[in-house]
Amino acid sequence: MAIVCAVDFSEGSRQAARVAALLAARRSQPLWLVHQVHPDQLRVAAEPVREGLQALLREEAARLEPVGARVRVLLLENDSPRALANVCAAHEARLLVVGSPRGEEAALGSGVSLERIARNCAVPLLRVRDAAPFEAWLSGKRPLRVMLGVDRSHGTEAARRWLAELRAAGPLELLAGHVYYAFEQCRRLGLPTPMNLDEVAPRIEEVLHREVAALAATEAGPAPRVHLRMAVGRAADHLVDLAREQEADVLVVGTHPHTSLGNLASVSHHALRLAPMSAAVVPVNPAASRGEAPIPQLRRLLVATDLSPLADEAIPFAFALAPAGSEVHLVTVVPERSGADLHQDLKGRLLERVPRGLESREVVTRVEVLHGEDVALTLAQAAERLDADLLCLGSRGHGGLKEALLGSVARQLLSQSRRPVLVLRPPVR
Repeated sequence: MAIVCAVDFSEGSRQAARVAALLAARRSQPLWLVHQVHPDQLRVAAEPVREGLQALLREEAARLEPVGARVRVLLLENDSPRALANVCAAHEARLLVVGSPRGEEAALGSGVSLERIARNCAVPLLRVRDAAPFEAWLSGKRPLRVMLGVDRSHGTEAARRWLAELRAAGPLELLAGHVYYAFEQCRRLGLPTPMNLDEVAPRIEEVLHREVAALAATEAGPAPRVHLRMAVGRAADHLVDLAREQEADVLVVGTHPHTSLGNLASVSHHALRLAPMSAAVVPVNPAASRGEAPIPQLRRLLVATDLSPLADEAIPFAFALAPAGSEVHLVTVVPERSGADLHQDLKGRLLERVPRGLESREVVTRVEVLHGEDVALTLAQAAERLDADLLCLGSRGHGGLKEALLGSVARQLLSQSRRPVLVLRPPVR
């Protein structure tokens, strides 16, 4: 295991190298200082140029050794954007550190190349803007103030897991930032779209606050403080603004964002390019294929039935999946034109289907009659409002959920739901 730091001998590079050396010393890992040079630069007077660059690398290593890091140097004669990624792979690096390149422009230029490096690299990339916050953190003077950009994606999950590694070096003050689009959230949650979006924002943010806090929570340390921003335009700019307003030392994002909680597309690129603070982008690795993915915690299950015998047979199996202390929401869907009398009758019939003996397991059961003409959409929206960890339904039924497994409802639910869906087929008797 090692830390790799790309250097170009600029002031920004010197600050990044110091942070990398401090982290390497804290983790007892070797530090590789790598300077990448285009082969064309060595066509004239190759040996003197090569010797000069190697001398600069040795000087930088000597400057950093007093902090306790084991520093090694490498002159990389390669112009490929994958060259640094290959170095990281060869030395089993856990982190690639870079600084603000020499002659950086505010709009374009180095940010694009850094994004290409991040896209090709299988390890987290930390871009250091200022070494001072890291020095204060690693010397024990104060926690490192980190904002995690959150959406419901594997990128956020990877970034959150990486924060556990970062926390091992010192305490973190964790902030969770999320940017959302009101119209998209109204559709997702099944809320009517008002003329004035400020009217619906409190209802949206009540749900989002709970979701974002759960997605950003780590096993150690206090719960993150959630900061939400209603967006118009590019989400990345708003997330960077949130990090600036909250005086974050580091903005951390995953590299595979989706639109489940809002559009964070290309945030990693813009975080590296625009963020005035340090930024880290964390790639998604196949953790599940290596047995490293955390086991999901089922806190809340949504169980759907159309009250037919075939659909009801899935209910006990769904409750069997509910761990102690969880909530199970047992629901059915009826057309919006249904009256209050039918509503009360259906709630009573749902209660009759709740399995006995749940008290000892401390499973809380809630029943609800959902209204909607589109059954699959109604269930998907209810799962979002409830922040359900799992949707369960039977493989066959009648009425609103008929032909569930092979029919249109299940296909639509599987395509529309942003939550895991489990279709339960009762055993053959």
